[in-house]
Amino acid sequence: MSTPGWTQRYGLETGRSTLIRVGQVASPRVQYLYRYWSGQADQDGLMPRQAFDPVDLGSLLSNVLFIEVASNPCDLMIRVAGQEIEERYGRSLRGRSIFETFPLVRRKDTSHQWCEILADRQPKYRRGPMVFPNDRVFEAERIMLPLSAAGEGDAEEVAFILAAIFYRPLSPEDVELTAISATLIP
Repeated sequence: MSTPGWTQRYGLETGRSTLIRVGQVASPRVQYLYRYWSGQADQDGLMPRQAFDPVDLGSLLSNVLFIEVASNPCDLMIRVAGQEIEERYGRSLRGRSIFETFPLVRRKDTSHQWCEILADRQPKYRRGPMVFPNDRVFEAERIMLPLSAAGEGDAEEVAFILAAIFYRPLSPEDVELTAISATLIP
């Protein structure tokens, strides 16, 4: 899939992520999701959509985003947003474009990852401060995992993104902490 539409429409850049081994990520929840995804991946390195079973995620569901790549690849539509995520944003995110959420928070910019995951089909990781409405500050730790529509007649392109965001309160002075943006590797 080509990415010029992303970069032109949203001013996003590719090739900015560094590499981090999943074992270097301290969060057991991020490690669990990565292992779940990689255990379901097919020979092309993508987890097929039909292999995803929300029951397998149990208590992590309140932190999950399930995103569909629209027929226009410049749009990513949020199909499911967990309760904790929607509480942070102060509204329902279901049925909205992921790009509609960008103005709702202040953060060190890692929006390029949405472009990169479609182009390189590799899991993405982000950890850094976010300021939400009412100036609430959290450290947000996010994992993004590409899924294919394999078995549904589509080519092996990224058709969905399974993401999760975990939050930890921060003090307002911590908003200037550096964000980590990386591609996850085994």
